[in-house]
Amino acid sequence: MRDYIVLAIIFAAIPFCFFRPYFGLLMWTWVAYFNPHRLTWGIAYDFPVAMCIGIPTLAGLIFTRDRNRTIFTRETGIMFLLWAWFGITTWYVSKQVVFSDHILQAQAMLNRTSKILLMTVVTVLLVTSAKKLRYLCYVTVLSIGFYAVKGLIFGIRTAAEFRVWGPPGSFIEDNNFLAVAVNMTLPFLFFLARSETNKKLRMFFWFVFVCGIGSVFLSYSRGGLLGLAVVLSFLAIKSRHKIMAATLVVALAAIVVAYAPAAWFQRMDQFAHGNLDNSAEERLGAWHFAIVLASHYPATGGGFETFTHDLYARFTPGVEFAGPHSIYFQMLGEQGYVGLSLFVLLLITCHITCWKLRRQSRRLPQLAWIDPYTQMIQVSLLAYMISGAFLAMAYFDYFWQIVAMTAILKILFRRDAAVALAEEKQTPAFVPEVVELTLSH
Repeated sequence: MRDYIVLAIIFAAIPFCFFRPYFGLLMWTWVAYFNPHRLTWGIAYDFPVAMCIGIPTLAGLIFTRDRNRTIFTRETGIMFLLWAWFGITTWYVSKQVVFSDHILQAQAMLNRTSKILLMTVVTVLLVTSAKKLRYLCYVTVLSIGFYAVKGLIFGIRTAAEFRVWGPPGSFIEDNNFLAVAVNMTLPFLFFLARSETNKKLRMFFWFVFVCGIGSVFLSYSRGGLLGLAVVLSFLAIKSRHKIMAATLVVALAAIVVAYAPAAWFQRMDQFAHGNLDNSAEERLGAWHFAIVLASHYPATGGGFETFTHDLYARFTPGVEFAGPHSIYFQMLGEQGYVGLSLFVLLLITCHITCWKLRRQSRRLPQLAWIDPYTQMIQVSLLAYMISGAFLAMAYFDYFWQIVAMTAILKILFRRDAAVALAEEKQTPAFVPEVVELTLSH
């Protein structure tokens, strides 16, 4: 029955995706994060639902006039450079015999990543207003929030004896990846709840926020726990009631210590005492492999999916095989120092842009809506950067959506600031700074 419901929704949405590409973008976001087909057991499970949504959306994009005419910012510029570099490294390694063991996998990953980046560009093109940006946030947080609520319910029913996992066959299937996704969603829930005027919806966001905290604990992810600590600390600082927020964070930690099951403590004990288990040893080995490989191929690395048994044996004999286990070492090993530099530059640029937008938007009442978005993006990026330091999530589509949202904020700021300046008399104290950001990329 679930299969038919999911397929009915997808097929019914196809014409709307063509005639209203923005609706198609929301559907794509829902499919990417909620993964409705992975909650079925029959024909819909492996059905190409993303393609059914993506193709009519892209076709409709050609004809729609409701799109941003200029999408070039520093963020999109760096993203395009990275995209081009992904293609260069894949082409280069396909010509090297030493990398012949993973060429097909590299080409497949390039294809998958290109689809993600293409839809990132589509996001920048189609989100043309603050209202549309908010709806995009709604779909994102509710899609991932569903698994936060589901995970907490599962944990309560099983007395927290088992880990919480994401939808099977999806990007967030792994308990660690789900924890990072929830950590990245918590800032959105926090700031959306604070700015929401609908009381029922505001209470619902707070409910999902609390469930998200619980689901991260129940994921048994140590990297997720570290990211959660960072997120809650920053949200407590940004809270209007800082003392109360800090007290609640401490109380939450005390509850966990008092009622967490033995399995959870066993999982966290070695992490807390700095001891290395097999997982930690594998991470160190993977990072060592990435450094050694990059020393031989500093510009390009080994291309997508370069962490293989054969290459481990060639470059780091004796080191136990493991995946990248870090967004930074993943980029270093697969895209070389050039790719890693562009990746880190993109992270830094997003933070700087949010800081500038927040500072300058506060000078015009018409742009006050930008403030909470810059804060939720920054804290979400911090969650990704901290937790991602221990997980291979460099090509996570959620991260690229946040890059798109940063670019969208800058585009909307330029437009709305120009309108505001046309309506008001320009003040010397404000104009230079607005012009500086408006002309920057």
